[in-house]
Amino acid sequence: MATVCQAQSEGRMLPLMVVGSDTFPVCTLHEVVVVSKRTFASQADQHRFNQLRRNILVVYPYAKEAAALFREINSDLARMDKKKDRRKYLKQKERELDAMYSYTLRNMTVTQGDLLVKLIARETGMSVFTLIEELKNPLSAFYWDKATTFFGYSLKQQYDPQEHRDIELIVRSLEEAY
Repeated sequence: MATVCQAQSEGRMLPLMVVGSDTFPVCTLHEVVVVSKRTFASQADQHRFNQLRRNILVVYPYAKEAAALFREINSDLARMDKKKDRRKYLKQKERELDAMYSYTLRNMTVTQGDLLVKLIARETGMSVFTLIEELKNPLSAFYWDKATTFFGYSLKQQYDPQEHRDIELIVRSLEEAY
């Protein structure tokens, strides 16, 4: 049986639980994730993990921004009736985004680009290839996918938290900080 009583001095309501003849205050705590200190097999493994963390710190804000922009663009497109208006809107957005992010994205390393593709897929639930295909056209998606294979990764890759455990661990720790 749960009851609520009022503290006399401050006027706060405290939830109580009565079990038999005992009364217990009820308090809801925030979830706490306990993670043991990570041990690495070698110094090189630790260095790779630290480098991955540094790269994710650079790329993750862009992935969050891309997911938010994708949702905004989709909601704006849903309100438009004419195909001509949609194309005009997408061209305008493309120009704006190119002006804002072109320099930054071109100066990312190949590893950061690969991570960005994975994190955008994580945030949106769709591969970058599918996003380009949906918002531009299949030919552009094909072109950009072939361009990225030159650098050793693909825009078609889906994000799998089991396969990318280290990325998931780092991103979850960052999400707790935000």
